[in-house]
Amino acid sequence: MGLHEARVGKSDAMGRDLVHLIRNPQLSPDSVDSVLSPTEYLQETSPVPFETAQDFSISWTSEQLVQTPGDVDSPGSSVQTPTGSKRSHRKRTHSPDVWEAHKAEIARLYLDENKRLKDVMEIMESQWGFRASQKMYKTKLTQWKFFKNNRQADVANLLYLQRHRLAIGKESTFRRNGKPIDVEAYMRRRGINAFDLVEVADSGDLPPTVRCRTPPSVPKVLDPPDDLRLKERFFQWTSQKFVKPRPIETGYLKRLDSHHASKALHSVQLLTHGCWLFSTGRNQEGGDFCRGAFALLHHVLETSAFLSFFEMMMAIRRYPNAEIIKELWSYLSRYAAAIDGVNQPLHRVLTSFSSFSQQHALEYNIDILDWALQWASGRFNSSFDGKAFDYTMLKPWDLVPVGDSYHRYYLCLNHWEVESIPTVTIPSLDVYEDPSNLRADLLLIFGNQSNWRDDRISKVALKVLEQNRSSSKPSDYLEFVCLYSTAQHSKSRSAEEDPATSIDHKLAREYLQLAADLQRRAWPPGKNYYETLTLLEGWYREAGNYESADATRRRRDQDCVDVLTTLSK
Repeated sequence: MGLHEARVGKSDAMGRDLVHLIRNPQLSPDSVDSVLSPTEYLQETSPVPFETAQDFSISWTSEQLVQTPGDVDSPGSSVQTPTGSKRSHRKRTHSPDVWEAHKAEIARLYLDENKRLKDVMEIMESQWGFRASQKMYKTKLTQWKFFKNNRQADVANLLYLQRHRLAIGKESTFRRNGKPIDVEAYMRRRGINAFDLVEVADSGDLPPTVRCRTPPSVPKVLDPPDDLRLKERFFQWTSQKFVKPRPIETGYLKRLDSHHASKALHSVQLLTHGCWLFSTGRNQEGGDFCRGAFALLHHVLETSAFLSFFEMMMAIRRYPNAEIIKELWSYLSRYAAAIDGVNQPLHRVLTSFSSFSQQHALEYNIDILDWALQWASGRFNSSFDGKAFDYTMLKPWDLVPVGDSYHRYYLCLNHWEVESIPTVTIPSLDVYEDPSNLRADLLLIFGNQSNWRDDRISKVALKVLEQNRSSSKPSDYLEFVCLYSTAQHSKSRSAEEDPATSIDHKLAREYLQLAADLQRRAWPPGKNYYETLTLLEGWYREAGNYESADATRRRRDQDCVDVLTTLSK
């Protein structure tokens, strides 16, 4: 065979191999048993540098390879293989290092300049000689978290971070690609609530396109370091424990029944009664109840008793006593340190509360309790009348019987409106509990939240009262709350008037008298009844009606004689 024939044979073999590659793109050039690889061929026939390679092209016939200007790629680029009159480009798979080298430029084009992916690909190829398929680009954009729109997981983590920063006293604003992110608007648009987001939050890193900043604020006195430390630790613990209650169904309510009958809750009830007795000056009796409470208080630290921990804070907040608060946190922190089974986040919370109570006055301890209760209340971003929902507004807290309080575990999951109070309910609640208890609690929250000054209070209370009295099964608790709320609202309206001549003050006394009479008939005399009569006595004295005031006091002391020595509500 002559030299010319050998070259022709080699060229024909290469042509057949490359045609085979075109028809089988999944094969690599190395997998074809050819005499000369395409790269070797290009290097042998035309060793052109990358800068000038774009001035050449390669066209094929069935018998020979013909090199023409405009279509030859460099050895570092992908091989171009036209079929017929249309050319098909096989994209090269780049190493991670190559992608990382172009990451900043891709981010600038795709995110900062908001260009379409198609345009980004064209610019990267024409200006940087970087060519990859759309699928490769999308894979890398996902790995880099280069997202232009708000994903649910990202918004969930935003909400988680916002709560975390708020817990330590920091406000937060978020921006994606320089544009503000409105979490509330996102939830309204998707028809979801805060808990739906919390469920998918993984506390992971935010995408690099999202920036969190603390907005400028009016300078104020910084909280003491132990205050910030306590808030941070309380946030860490509640993030694990204060989770959404399961839907109202028999299994979950049985767990609540077990909680209501637990030694942990009984210790809280004893503590509440003891703190109340101290507040009335009955120190000996109060001491007896507090000793009984402390004998059982360690049950509050049990894993299943975190709800009792919450109610314990409600009790000491309702009847604050500096010495009891100090001893309470000191005892619990020492007990937690001495036994196994108490998780470290809770132990750190107790230690922080103990340290704070020892170093600060009672008013600051009340403030930190308010913060803790409000933080737990707002865990799921619920609201009442357009304001953040707050369990501390539900007072008296323990007025409703424990067995009729299932609804309270769901109050922090919804957006409540004043106008809906007369008919509001929770799905499946009426199967297990009278929805009237829910309406009564919302009316109490409304009154306390507005400091009993909103004129809608009496309108809603009287409407609900009329509905309740016409019901086949009227609720004593709802009727009491309606009378009590109307009395408190009337009293607030008389603030600028002479109590002796004020019509509103007179109405307030009459409605509170009706509430006390109902309380006496419906429940055994207890501390709440004692408090109602004490309040009524004070109102009579304000109006100068000392005869009625003395009669109310005698009635209170006679009816509540056993309250000082027995646990009665």
